[in-house]
Amino acid sequence: MASITRIDRGGTIGPMSETISGETRALALPTLLRGTIEAARDDAERRGDLPDHLVAELRASGAFSLLTPAEYGGLEVPVTTALTVYEGLARIDPATAWVVWNANFGFTAAMLSEAGAARIWTGGGEPVLANAGQPGSAVAVDGGFRLSGRWRIVSGIEHAEWFVPLGVVLDGEQPAMTEAGKPDVRLFHVSRDQLKIERTWNVDGLRATGSHGVLVEDAFVPADLTANIDAPLRLDRALYRLNPVLLVFAGCTAVALGTVGQAIDELVALAPGKPTAFGGLLAEQPRVQELLARHETAVRAARLFLFDVTRRIDDTARRGEPATLDLHADLHSAMAHAAAVGREALVAMYQLGSSTSLYLGNPLERLHRDGMAALQHVNQAPEFFGGAGRVRLGLEPGLPLF
Repeated sequence: MASITRIDRGGTIGPMSETISGETRALALPTLLRGTIEAARDDAERRGDLPDHLVAELRASGAFSLLTPAEYGGLEVPVTTALTVYEGLARIDPATAWVVWNANFGFTAAMLSEAGAARIWTGGGEPVLANAGQPGSAVAVDGGFRLSGRWRIVSGIEHAEWFVPLGVVLDGEQPAMTEAGKPDVRLFHVSRDQLKIERTWNVDGLRATGSHGVLVEDAFVPADLTANIDAPLRLDRALYRLNPVLLVFAGCTAVALGTVGQAIDELVALAPGKPTAFGGLLAEQPRVQELLARHETAVRAARLFLFDVTRRIDDTARRGEPATLDLHADLHSAMAHAAAVGREALVAMYQLGSSTSLYLGNPLERLHRDGMAALQHVNQAPEFFGGAGRVRLGLEPGLPLF
């Protein structure tokens, strides 16, 4: 197993007892990394990407290996634990949390052949991965596949050694079909030297994620560096029995909830000392008191729904039972609901902060733009309500990656 690390209060890395469980180590990450993340936050904003030293500490601490199998040095934590970590990191810095979420594709070690996994997890530190869900196209060739595609937004790609996109294997102009009668959709592992980074990330919110575009042109990917998303697992354990949609989709919502929750806390800290134009302090205004309580209640309720669903997902995997379409529908509903509620709360906190929210460097200003960017992610689009409603009525969801 790879060495286990910790970060002390000064930000240095050192050995940690191997008797500490993966879940315990994972849940400690926001506290252990807080000082390093806060110190790098302004520099990351200016750069438009996380600085190298922060990425190195994230890697060494295990932040990128939450879903990686234990035999490859990973923490192998349940989905609910991973979401808790993303949420906690987002309260410190949404951009860092976002990159950590997108890098946690180590579960593919359980899907690849042993030889394929050994090419990526070489026995050193956790490899840095980056993912994009929009599918590219591939054709089968001798020994593997030729993959092509352009992916517009790939968070953390500047630091990634491997790019892990979806690809649809084509037979002519139509998807090739597996023996099970399903389209052959695979996760491809593309090395850094096989892609071109298109530096297109000229944005305001989540600026420090470095979410540039990626171009892959007719790259050869050996068969053992691909994994069909519906194929039997090489490592048949609870976490890896889950469809990748259930494993990774909700991470963006956890980041958004952490961002919104921190914005609420910042308003609570601001209000007792902020005078208003109409006399008295912000905290003394009945309208402020009511809006704060209403939105905080709504956000907490949305969080409870999301985490209830992920706990049921974890329990289903532990029992070795297949995840039902109804469970998928509940996850998509919980994500879309949390996004809608979170957006309203974020706007309300920004508005209640009045002129204070306008200034660069103020936490409400930063949380508002980063949070609104996180809430734009298609994983939590309102269209998923329609798919969930169709499932509830006994119909097919009619949406990809449902």
